[in-house]
Amino acid sequence: MRVQPSIVKDSRRLAFSGPSLSDWCTPAMTSWAAANESAHRAWVDLADEWQGFVGRRLDEDLHLFQELSAAKAPEEVWNTWSRFWEKATGDYAVEYAAIAKFAAGFTPHGIGADTASQSPTRTTQAKAA
Repeated sequence: MRVQPSIVKDSRRLAFSGPSLSDWCTPAMTSWAAANESAHRAWVDLADEWQGFVGRRLDEDLHLFQELSAAKAPEEVWNTWSRFWEKATGDYAVEYAAIAKFAAGFTPHGIGADTASQSPTRTTQAKAA
């Protein structure tokens, strides 16, 4: 069986009629990219913190089942259970405080952070008038 010849003469050269890279690299785009990068870093840090916490809590949960299954008396079950919940509430309180700290750090990385320093003040408004 014969193979059909290619319709495209030179497939290595493709014409592109869209905007060039220099059309996209305006100062506004670069400032947005910087803001996006810092916001991305903040989210990555928050996700890393949360995943570490969940891993530690899962270890505690599995350890609880080991301790409960090894308990010989109802008092041991009660003590194990109450220690677990005391530690869990303390761990969650600390973690929520850490996440609130991360969330508070998102504000400077927000959309208007790079333009806040450029907003007119009363002195510049008075000079303009």
